[in-house]
Amino acid sequence: MSTLTELLRRATAHELRAAASTPFAQRLARGELDRTHYVRLLANLQALYAELEWSFMWNRQLPSVAPLCLPELWRNELLQDDLRTLLGPGWYSSAPRQDTVAHVERLGLLCDEAPGLLAAHAWVLYATDLPGAGQGGAGIARALGLRGKEGTVFLRHATHLDGEAYRAHLLDTLDLLRLDEASREALAAEARLAVRGVHALFQALGRNLTVPHGRRESVTPRGRWPWPLELARGMS
Repeated sequence: MSTLTELLRRATAHELRAAASTPFAQRLARGELDRTHYVRLLANLQALYAELEWSFMWNRQLPSVAPLCLPELWRNELLQDDLRTLLGPGWYSSAPRQDTVAHVERLGLLCDEAPGLLAAHAWVLYATDLPGAGQGGAGIARALGLRGKEGTVFLRHATHLDGEAYRAHLLDTLDLLRLDEASREALAAEARLAVRGVHALFQALGRNLTVPHGRRESVTPRGRWPWPLELARGMS
């Protein structure tokens, strides 16, 4: 039997290729976003991470959730820092997060009714590198005239501890979960939903993109993520 992470990788291959081929994902990977689109991305991601991390905290006493509750990997505070830098102290009231309403509602439902399936979303948001992460934030910083790491902490994954080690630990933990076949398949199905949610976000953000002068947008036929992609996820 394949490991859980291998199952998730296979189950989401089509969805990952679709997300990677969106113009927004490609533009982000090249560091070619304007400030408006970049802020909108961060605001929507902040809403996702905040809901997921709250859900993990709320269910942290459950045996199926506790091993996956790793605050060292959490990104909500990083995103808040970036948004505070870009929008000022009143960032929350002015951050546009309408593009992930359905995804956030799904996380809230799982928090209350099926917390074990939160693992599929943690796999997408922690154990994989989201679009743009591979460029380390340098391209965005240049495009937006930002200094140092300000406004790009999330892209640089600048945690105070060894993020890669914790990511590896999350992957190992997922593969050690004792799940029956029905539970594994339920996680695979939820992981597909999670990636589709990210894909929908990229599509929404890409609707009003303007093509930079002298460049034509291309779609990768057998698209791969424009950054390294690892995987993992578990269940209750």
